Amino acid sequence: MISTRQRWLLVLLAGVSFMNYMDRMILPAVAESLKREFALSDTAIGLLNGFAFMALYGASSLPLSRLADRTSRSLVLAGALAFWSLATIACGLVRNVWQLFIARACVGIGESACQPVGYALASEQFPPEKRHSAIGWFLLGNNLGITAGFALGGWLGATYGWRTAFIVAGIPGLFLAVALASYRTQLVTPVSAPPPFLATVRSLWKNSIYRLLVWLSAVFSMTIFGPIAFLPAFFVRSHGMPMSAVGLYSGLAIGLGMAVGVLSGGAIADRLARSGAEHPQRLCAVAIVLSGLAFLAAFTLADPRLAFAAVFIAAALGSIASPVISTAIQNESPDDSRATAASLGTLAVSIAGIGLAPLLIGMMSDAFAPSYGVHSLRMALIVALGFTIGAAALHWRIGTLLAARRVA
Repeated sequence: MISTRQRWLLVLLAGVSFMNYMDRMILPAVAESLKREFALSDTAIGLLNGFAFMALYGASSLPLSRLADRTSRSLVLAGALAFWSLATIACGLVRNVWQLFIARACVGIGESACQPVGYALASEQFPPEKRHSAIGWFLLGNNLGITAGFALGGWLGATYGWRTAFIVAGIPGLFLAVALASYRTQLVTPVSAPPPFLATVRSLWKNSIYRLLVWLSAVFSMTIFGPIAFLPAFFVRSHGMPMSAVGLYSGLAIGLGMAVGVLSGGAIADRLARSGAEHPQRLCAVAIVLSGLAFLAAFTLADPRLAFAAVFIAAALGSIASPVISTAIQNESPDDSRATAASLGTLAVSIAGIGLAPLLIGMMSDAFAPSYGVHSLRMALIVALGFTIGAAALHWRIGTLLAARRVA
């Protein structure tokens, strides 16, 4: 049974992850307004969506996770939440694109602690047989935050301007940070001080399954964050929809689709894992391929209503893998270094999914513009779906190694 204290922790963690993604999604929701005001190319939008965010995201994830492993994970997470909330507000106060780049990078610094420290908190408070579901509930906040970020950003951006959208989105996180700071975790088993950083990394990297999970984190994130970064812009350009409607429907399709995926994926994975840790990985391999096909339908269907339905299906199928990957990393990590281990996966996500994928899509869109005109972004998004094949192959390989370990 889950205790009342554990339920409260999940509520807090879901709230933190909600703010994490709501604040992050404001920029893609108002991207077309930014493009007009600052006369930006799609490559520049890709840089703001991705590289500006991950410029310090990856670098700060490791030291913040290390601090969380050595001190109080809840306090470190609360401090990070307060910092990125203030940085989100700052995004609405900038006067030029370089100031926006710096403010966006500061958002990345704070948010770099959310996933690894949140995973570590959930894993230290829940036993392995409940871990997929616990992390699934934590990730639920991400998905609802995507819905809120797109919907709130699109509506506020269209009604009151993009600056207001950033300011309004940043304020609630300050109050949540206070609530989280007052929470004190109670470890089920005592955890010793973590070994030196380099020794921790060397020990983790010797594990071939852990190494593949880090690579998988990178490739899988490109299948998620690439499309998300440009989805509102795609519907504005290729379907001629207004920004306010696009924000709402994009948020519902992606956020609710991913919510269905992480909750069902976590629950199914807990059941499948009882007969072998390889089974959740094989489920994800199939689900990601199907997700890529659903995204392909979304980018080629003429009816925007059917396209949004396909996005919902793609998001639900693809996000089944999220709790499985995160739980597998925690299961391959020692108790005293959980946040540090997760932060290496977060670093891979920040470089590949958050930084590289939007930039590549933006560059391809600009390159395709002379031939495809307004539909250049559509072509770039379709080409980027090739990453789903790589993610599926890595899932299958990890499943094969886990099966071999079980029968050895």
